[in-house]
Amino acid sequence: MGLFSKNKSQSGEAGTPFKSAKKVDHYKSPGFLKKIGLAMAHMGLGKFRSAFIQNLAMMLGAGLQVIGALDTLEKEAQKKPMKKLIEKIHQDVENGTALWRAMDHQAFFTPYTIALVRIGEESGSLAENLENLAKQDEKDQAMKQKVKMAMIYPSIVIFLTVVIALGLSWFILPQLVGVLFALNVELPPTTRAVIAISEFFTNHGIVVVPSTFGLMLVVGFFMKFTSLKIVGQWFSLQIPGVKSLIKHASVARFGIILGSLLEAGVAPVEALTSLANVTSMWRYKKFYFQLTEHIKIGDSFAKSFSEIKNSKSILPVSVQQIIVTGEQSGRLSDVLAKISDIYQKKAEETAQKLPIILEPMLLIVIAGMVSFIAFSIIMPIYSVVGNLSG
Repeated sequence: MGLFSKNKSQSGEAGTPFKSAKKVDHYKSPGFLKKIGLAMAHMGLGKFRSAFIQNLAMMLGAGLQVIGALDTLEKEAQKKPMKKLIEKIHQDVENGTALWRAMDHQAFFTPYTIALVRIGEESGSLAENLENLAKQDEKDQAMKQKVKMAMIYPSIVIFLTVVIALGLSWFILPQLVGVLFALNVELPPTTRAVIAISEFFTNHGIVVVPSTFGLMLVVGFFMKFTSLKIVGQWFSLQIPGVKSLIKHASVARFGIILGSLLEAGVAPVEALTSLANVTSMWRYKKFYFQLTEHIKIGDSFAKSFSEIKNSKSILPVSVQQIIVTGEQSGRLSDVLAKISDIYQKKAEETAQKLPIILEPMLLIVIAGMVSFIAFSIIMPIYSVVGNLSG
């Protein structure tokens, strides 16, 4: 039996707060710069993560030892980066390193994965934990795929809108500027704005356009690996449809990660810490760390939710009430699993409706841009025709 004993009743008596668990040895993860380097090296390998875990679970369940299973997976790996990654894990395990330490050192697996592998090694349920991980990873990948499919149409529309706007500003409008000036009439402010934009792209477009795309790539990089991601997440939460999708998906992940960790026997504080570390949305990460601090000092979930500011905007009141009931009845892990199933379905439904929600917004933006350009060009011509008629 490992450091944590499996106990489905996470609280001693109904309604009593969680008791703090025995502190465990923490492995020092790779530094920030090394993590960035490893992330770049592992780029494009995300789709192989689930297959690796699933195959490892299958081999261990069949009675194969960890080293033998890793050796087989290393030989079967077709992608060179994936083969290299498995080789490093294999070498570390052969040198006496625990599997969870070797996996964590590669910065390829989530803290949630590392926590369940660690508990599996210590409790002797590694194959079972890996199988559960593989199933959850498949669900995550399926959700990401649905979101990507839902975003294809809006992305194409946005891309074409930007290309058309650049084409008009760079090639078409400069041809019309001379005509507008030749009309010899007072130009309205919108027309002068269009002329200014046209002249700007004519004089500086060859530098500005590539620089803008380069800047977008740099900003995207920093938003992925630094705290600048908070800004991007804030903007995402302001978009109708996307906000609902993020909220439903986050609640679903909260249920499945915390529930599975508690079910595996992880102490509540350790489980909440792993949940916070695996969460990418800063708003939810901050909430989970606050919740961890309250549970650490012996507060119940009910008291923690009531004392954390804006907790109802993070977890719906209905979800909080279900969690409190599960805590009092000693069936918290089962309740969290049900919450995950419900919100997983909600997230999938929102992902399917996302193009329908975003389409009117895109049409309004495109119509506004086209109307602005058309109005700016037609108004001077209309003024000349009106003067001639007079």
